Amino acid sequence: MNFLFIGTTDALGGAAKISWDLKNALKEQGHATSMFVADKRSQDASVKIIPRQKWRKYLGFLLATDDLLSSDWILKTPEYKNADIVHCHNLHGRYFNLSTLQEMSIEKPVIWTLHDEWAITPHCVCTFEGKEMKNGLFICQDKNTPPRILWDNTKYLLWRKNSIYKKSRLHIVTPSQWLMERVEKTILNLQDVRLIHNGIDADAFKMSDKNIARQKLGLPSDKKIILFLADDAKNNIWKGWNYVEEVIGKYKDNKNLFFIIAGNYAYHPDEDNVKHILHMNKKEDVALYYSAADIFLFTSVAENFPLVILEAMSCGLPIVSFDVGGVKEAVIHKENGYISTYKDTRSLIEGIEYILNLNANELEAMSKSSIKRIQDYFTSTIMINNYLNLYLELLRQ
Repeated sequence: MNFLFIGTTDALGGAAKISWDLKNALKEQGHATSMFVADKRSQDASVKIIPRQKWRKYLGFLLATDDLLSSDWILKTPEYKNADIVHCHNLHGRYFNLSTLQEMSIEKPVIWTLHDEWAITPHCVCTFEGKEMKNGLFICQDKNTPPRILWDNTKYLLWRKNSIYKKSRLHIVTPSQWLMERVEKTILNLQDVRLIHNGIDADAFKMSDKNIARQKLGLPSDKKIILFLADDAKNNIWKGWNYVEEVIGKYKDNKNLFFIIAGNYAYHPDEDNVKHILHMNKKEDVALYYSAADIFLFTSVAENFPLVILEAMSCGLPIVSFDVGGVKEAVIHKENGYISTYKDTRSLIEGIEYILNLNANELEAMSKSSIKRIQDYFTSTIMINNYLNLYLELLRQ
């Protein structure tokens, strides 16, 4: 079989990890694969760049639309012509015109995995759990929610997506039941909608001895460690950095607690009970921090089915998270973590206290439950097999 993947990037963020894992798995099985991306980070020759002209990007921002750039040239490439299946991931970022998706879906089986809510809104990637709808799509709460638009062009953007979806034949995949239920309330419910949960490399993310991990990382052995990991969280509106600051402030005088803030893109000075870690690329480094910690703190206010939670669980680390997106499809309240009330710092602290007050046997049971849940439902092998079954089903039609 021959597969073409299309996405924003090949090596940064959860969507890129999923598409990259799928591409490599198919290649290892002897299938031909290629990929088109707007932002290429790898050295893989089969990954081609979709050119983004800056003036078109800026003009699109000024006119509050993303349909100025034609991407129909993709239809003329050998990668597209030879593809048996086209698998799209993130299509926002003003590099891809949805009218091309419409043309593709008429000619070939097209799968579109939704990693956020952009497909079911006028322009934004998240609605922050919003429920307001118009013309079969969820409404963005703010024109500044990425991808930003200069002025409110909602009426046209709603019309355009409605028009394209009505003329398309798509196979929509959501990585969470939460997003699937959102999609089923929109005009995309007219398409074929499937649930395939994200999966992670459970062999790479394994629990190791806590004391040895701390020794390797130079971390204190006599404190409880709370780990927060998110890419550039201080500058990302949906990572909930303000809640992290409030939690740290609550425990500023507690000498028995130590915080690790990982994923910074810029240097930040350490504080008395806070250590800042730059962005990590190696799985083994991330797994070591998961193993060294006692609690994984997740404060995102907009999510789908986050890989970091699956990775932490695979290393046996209890989760304290807001009830956001599909998180509670992985984290079972008080069984392998604690689900806190959305946007409630006090509830986060209650979750932290709950985990801290567990005895050794209870913590061991929680760790085992986390690991088993990953191995039973959320490994990359399970995810890849589910996609392979979908590919074969579509090719038989």
